[in-house]
Amino acid sequence: MSKLSLLLLCSLSAVVIVGGFCQRHALACELIEYAKHAEYSEISPNVFASHAFNRDQKNTLLAMIELGKSRVNQTFGNMIANPKVIIAANDIEAAEFGANAFGKALLTPLGQCIILGPKGQNIDVVAHEYTHAEVHHRVGWLNHLLNVPIWFNEGVALLVDFREPYLLDNITLSAEQIDAVKSDKFDFSIASYQAARVLVEPLDRATLYDNLEKLTQGQNINSAFALHLTLKE
Repeated sequence: MSKLSLLLLCSLSAVVIVGGFCQRHALACELIEYAKHAEYSEISPNVFASHAFNRDQKNTLLAMIELGKSRVNQTFGNMIANPKVIIAANDIEAAEFGANAFGKALLTPLGQCIILGPKGQNIDVVAHEYTHAEVHHRVGWLNHLLNVPIWFNEGVALLVDFREPYLLDNITLSAEQIDAVKSDKFDFSIASYQAARVLVEPLDRATLYDNLEKLTQGQNINSAFALHLTLKE
């Protein structure tokens, strides 16, 4: 084998190893039915719950998920994404999939996977994470990565998330604080989420999916949604 071929092989191997490590949580989700994650059972198509939950708890969780999905459907229109959902019984289980105690939507080239931690097993978080999955599914992984700003992604998800800190009546940020999250300063603090929630308020919920399609056709976020984000003092 020539030195060039050996170098290319080593480089490719490094890319595969690094990529596999970076996507290890997504891979764990994809392989939920097998190996070390056999402690989860499929309680409904694409929904996996820890064996720590009893039958009644699992039924309650399924009903909660359906209510969260219904909220998304009623707000934006019927979803077409069908992410895997993993319901963890505790923080340790959630961390195995890269999630905190509330949860996380893993949005990767492999697809969408929602992790629900012990503090995220409620309608608000379910609707929030399903919205992330739907946006990702509709625009595609690369487009989502390059053309969907974090503030927009989180703001849209908060339109179906009615937790008290994110209700408009409870947000008292200045115009400067709100506008700041559009310049790659989204730090995932409560204030950043609140700012994102204010920024997306002008959006027409009924046209979200149609406008996401414009992103796939090459428009940027502002032209696709005709966002009017000039904030009033």
